[in-house]
Amino acid sequence: MKKALLTGFLLCAGAAGAARGQDKSYASHLMVDQEVVVSSRIGGIVETIAVDRGSAVTAGQVLATLDPREADASVREAKEDMELAKAEFDRAQSLTASKVMSTADLDQKKAQYAVAVARWEKAKTLRDYTVIRAPFAGVVTEKYARIGQKVIEDKGEPLFKITAVEPLLARVYLPEEELLNVKLGERVEVVAERFPDAKTTGEVQFISPAVDPGSGTFQVVVRVRREAARNVLRPGIAVRIRFTRAPAR
Repeated sequence: MKKALLTGFLLCAGAAGAARGQDKSYASHLMVDQEVVVSSRIGGIVETIAVDRGSAVTAGQVLATLDPREADASVREAKEDMELAKAEFDRAQSLTASKVMSTADLDQKKAQYAVAVARWEKAKTLRDYTVIRAPFAGVVTEKYARIGQKVIEDKGEPLFKITAVEPLLARVYLPEEELLNVKLGERVEVVAERFPDAKTTGEVQFISPAVDPGSGTFQVVVRVRREAARNVLRPGIAVRIRFTRAPAR
């Protein structure tokens, strides 16, 4: 009886060990796909600032504006030039129809009008650039802009940093022997290193098609499920990605 009990105990322990052997975890850090520094495409003076650090923004939302007066004047000037060129082109068409003006002169007036239209459209575009907008939905993680700040064209001066909140990702590097085990869509467990109670799940979103010959590993990207109750899970947090699979039979 004692021998049978001992044998049963060893078998159970072996099975439990095999099951545990299927659980593999890897260190990672949470990240997001998009994080950019927003700057102005044109020079000018910062006139208004509409957001602060920590502000949630949507794509296209106004972050700040530059003084638009010079740009407005350029638009008006370009529009007047365009209207004048249009009047001259219309007159040239009438004169050409009456055989008073040559076709070559008409073509020249037409080209001048086309150039004037292009300059007007460019002026309007530059006017639009006086409004600094969020490139995508996210959170303002840095604000460098100051009211009255002179922004110099082509300097790429940072005004804001925007960080996307979704999708929340984690990248891990698995040994090549796992290549046939990991699957797209596979569910994993995500645990914060310093906050073990902050657990959530994730799903394998990307598996690298190549193995790095130097390290013998391949990249796997996991999309992490964000939960309101787990608000500690944010970009930069150290986590462990745990792959839990049924033991082989």
